[in-house]
This record gives sequence, structure tokens and C-alpha cells, in this order.
Amino acid sequence: MSSSGLSPELLKKAQDELNEDPNTRQQKLDELREMFKRRPDIKFRTDDAFLLRYLRVRKFNVERAFKTLVHYYEVRRDYKDIFTDFTPSAVQQQLEDQVHLIVPGRDSNGRRIMILRPGNWNPNSYSLIPLFKASVMFLEMFCEEEETQINGLNFVADYGGVTKEYLKHFNPMLVRKLTDTIQNAIPIRLKEVHYINQPKFFDLIFSIFRPFLSEKLVKRLHFHGDEYGTLHEYIGSALLPSEYGGALQNVTNREWIDKLLAKEDDIIENNKYGFPKSVDALGGQKGGVDPTGGLVGSFKKLDV
Repeated sequence: MSSSGLSPELLKKAQDELNEDPNTRQQKLDELREMFKRRPDIKFRTDDAFLLRYLRVRKFNVERAFKTLVHYYEVRRDYKDIFTDFTPSAVQQQLEDQVHLIVPGRDSNGRRIMILRPGNWNPNSYSLIPLFKASVMFLEMFCEEEETQINGLNFVADYGGVTKEYLKHFNPMLVRKLTDTIQNAIPIRLKEVHYINQPKFFDLIFSIFRPFLSEKLVKRLHFHGDEYGTLHEYIGSALLPSEYGGALQNVTNREWIDKLLAKEDDIIENNKYGFPKSVDALGGQKGGVDPTGGLVGSFKKLDV
């Protein structure tokens, strides 16, 4: 597996922060593939580019990378409300509502920045599920970028325009699935989460999420209200839209929507991996088997 396209600075960061060694990278990939024999019930993707993102997110600890990869296929099997009809075309309406905004460029640490704007969503038109599907698809797109695998991602959650009418969609069972998938299954380094324009009842929303967040992630949460100056201390104004006191004018998510829609065939192909559907039909083990010996599919916080 070659990473010759990476700059010397990025290669050094991968070595310093992720324990990546170009001399043993291929060996680690081969060790990870060898572990697939433990789970003959799963059809794994085996290409280097896909597997490398799991090694990087678990700092080249092969056992932990394998555990995360197994869980990736488990959530895709167990959370059928999210991963059925999991294609960009199935959520095109939600994409066009532009709840997601990926800003041009990267921050000073080389991180992608995605802004979530639930206020653009009409809660009487559709549920939270298609929005979450779209979020996961964008995250998986980011995971394809080696620069993002190494540097990570920052979220900004703008709650402007959110009313109490939205609360009916935030049930604990769904929130468990959302947090489990993002924290424990998607191989993304989530470095910062910034909340802005929180309504007075935001504590009610956050109280639903808080029990399912790892302590590591909780330490990366920042609450700004409508004080954009404190947000700019983390994300420079040159990378933020004008409505957040930034320099970007009339920015939309059109480019990323089109990129995602163009990946329809790739996503359909990726959906073919994991647990064969016939296993479920024949009464396969619902929770699967954790490679460390415990039960999975129980919404535990892996905190890895």
C-alpha cells in the first residue's frame, strides 16, 4: 500500500500521532486481513485503501482495528432503519435541504469542517433517519481522503431555528444508534464538536445524547451560544460562512451533494459486504460475536 501522495509533513504526523510506519504498513494490512478468518460469517472488503482507514483510526493496533471493522458491519446489519435503502438517491430530498454544509478548504490542522444545520429541516416532512443516512454517507466519503484519515474532522452544530417541535424525533433508541455508529463504527477521527445558537431547551436535547457519548468525545465538545468570537478561536473566520461572522459569502453544499450523488454505484457496491442477508433470514445471531468475547449490538460505549 503506497501513500506516496502524502506530503512529508503528513507522513510525519501519521508516524507521530497514529504509529504509522511506512516500512511495516503492508505487514499490518496483511495481519488485519488474516484476522478475517475469525469471522467467516462476514464478507469483508479486502482492499488496502479501505482497510488502511481502520488501522489509522485505531493507531495501527491491529486488534482494535479489526474490532472496529467488525462493528461497522454489525451496525449495518442491526440498524436496519438506517442502513436499508442506504444510497444517495434515497436521500436526495434531504441533501437538497442542505442541512449539511462542508466548507471549502481545511482548518490550520488540516481537518475537514462539516456544519450541521437542523434548522433547515422541516420536522413535519420527514424523520431524522434520512438525515442521519446522509450524514453517514458524507462521513464515509471523508474517510476515503487520506488527509482526513490522518488529520480528522471538526463538526459545527448550528441549532438556530430549532424549536420544541423537533424534540419528538430525538428518542433515546435512535440516538443510541446514531452515537454508536459515529463513535464506534465509522473510521473517522472526530476532533472537535462545536455547538452554536442553542435554544433555551437545548439541555433537553443534550440530556438524551449525553449517556451515549464516550468521555473522550465529551472532552472535545464546545458550547458557544451566539458568541461566534469563541468559535473563531478554534475555526478561523476565513473558513466560516458570513452568518457565523466568517468571510465566506453565499456558500452552499452543491459541490458535495453532486459528489455524493455521483458515488451511487460505489455505495451500492459497498452495501454488498458484511453479513449475508440470508443469515438474518435463517435466524442468524442477532448481536453477533465480539472478537474479544463479549456481546455486540447492545449500544455499549466502546470508547476506543
